[in-house]
Amino acid sequence: MLRVSLTGPESTGKSTLAARLAAHYGTAFAPEFAREYLVDIGPHYTPGDLEEIAHGQLAAEAAAQARAQRIVFCDTDLLVIKIWYEHAFGNCPEWILNCIDQQQYDLVLLMGVDLPWQPDPLREHPHLRQQFYDLYQRELRERMANFAEISGNPDRRFAHACFLIDELLAGVPAPPALPRTTMPAAPTTHYTLSTPWCRATFASHGAELTSFITNADGLEYIWPGDPAVWGRHAPVLFPLVGRLPGDAYQYQGRAYKLPQHGFARDQQFAVLRHTATELVFRLEHDEASRTVFPFAFELTITYTLRDALLTVRWDVRNPAPDQPLLFSIGAHPAVRCPLLPGEVFEDYFFEFDHPVTLERHLLQGGLLTGHTAPVLNQAEEMPLSYELFADDALVFKHYDFTRLTLRSRKSEHYVRFQFDGFPYLGLWTKGAGAGFVCVEPWHGIASPTGEPGELHDKEGILRLEPGQLFSASYSIEVG
Repeated sequence: MLRVSLTGPESTGKSTLAARLAAHYGTAFAPEFAREYLVDIGPHYTPGDLEEIAHGQLAAEAAAQARAQRIVFCDTDLLVIKIWYEHAFGNCPEWILNCIDQQQYDLVLLMGVDLPWQPDPLREHPHLRQQFYDLYQRELRERMANFAEISGNPDRRFAHACFLIDELLAGVPAPPALPRTTMPAAPTTHYTLSTPWCRATFASHGAELTSFITNADGLEYIWPGDPAVWGRHAPVLFPLVGRLPGDAYQYQGRAYKLPQHGFARDQQFAVLRHTATELVFRLEHDEASRTVFPFAFELTITYTLRDALLTVRWDVRNPAPDQPLLFSIGAHPAVRCPLLPGEVFEDYFFEFDHPVTLERHLLQGGLLTGHTAPVLNQAEEMPLSYELFADDALVFKHYDFTRLTLRSRKSEHYVRFQFDGFPYLGLWTKGAGAGFVCVEPWHGIASPTGEPGELHDKEGILRLEPGQLFSASYSIEVG
């Protein structure tokens, strides 16, 4: 088993490259344990916290090695903990130093600081990256000879790393071939996250949430996707939210066709990481996507389950060297409504976190008409009825709430959505008798009626310059 570590200062692409290398070589990687540990406490840590992080990183490496094939990648290592510890508290525990001396890596990739700094609440030292890089370089020169400095844009880093790793693999005998009678395992298409409270299941096709069940009562909260009514569960809307006139748009003088809500929901995503409580999918541009969407992109979707709370995070990166990325992205989860036998759709209502006044933006054929209609006036509840959705989805712009809870008047069950920073929101069901309702936070919106227009002029379109990253998240809690 070959062991490769990716080390270096903050915001140098360690996690991205580790995941990409693991996917390329069909193996496992150990994620950075510090990020998972600090997500609850933020950058307010003690020496004891750093020791816990060191223990967690060692456990993550051991777990990844148990799953790996021929080679395992480690996103950060104990050298990161040592330098971090000494900078924050002046010294490092002896047991961590001993572990560093005992650890054996076949190759260490020291990540350069020539990538743009990506702001993150857990990152602390944007102006000290070169200083830290010099510390890593000195430590590695003193401790080991088999390290390489990796720099340049992400594609150059990946290519350089692959060259070095291929050299390593060439010197290691390949494992013996399987007996002819052994059948290859069927590819995994569904993945489950679980806690003592609930479990959630996802499909690699579309990176779609397909099930969310509470363990105590076995109650399913997600619409099962009946093709006779609506065959999806919780599609990801990318690189478009809503519909375009004639399903067409223009970019740099050329005409393109793009279906409603884009194409990501119908694509096969790669799985970068899967643990008991976290699942990471990725979709990247290819020749087929370029025919309808002439942009380079990397879409990473991270699902994290904590107790009965599912957090969904999107990271969209523009890997192009010289072209902006124009896109929209949105969620479309469908919750079973009613949830229990003996209930009907009209027994349910949406509860807001404070009294709200709302007007809907009307649709015709999936396009905005430019007209609005009042929905609520200083109310904390919105009773559900199929008549409410007779004229298509309820579309809201620039609303002032960030939490919405689906409740029943006949039971205590609820589904709570939290969506900070989303400028648009849709609520929808298929029609009379459909047993679900969708809550859809969007970064993007349908086009108005009329002729196809330039993509950069479309309302809600986001623009990423080369190398930039866009992140957004929302959560679903059941109980």
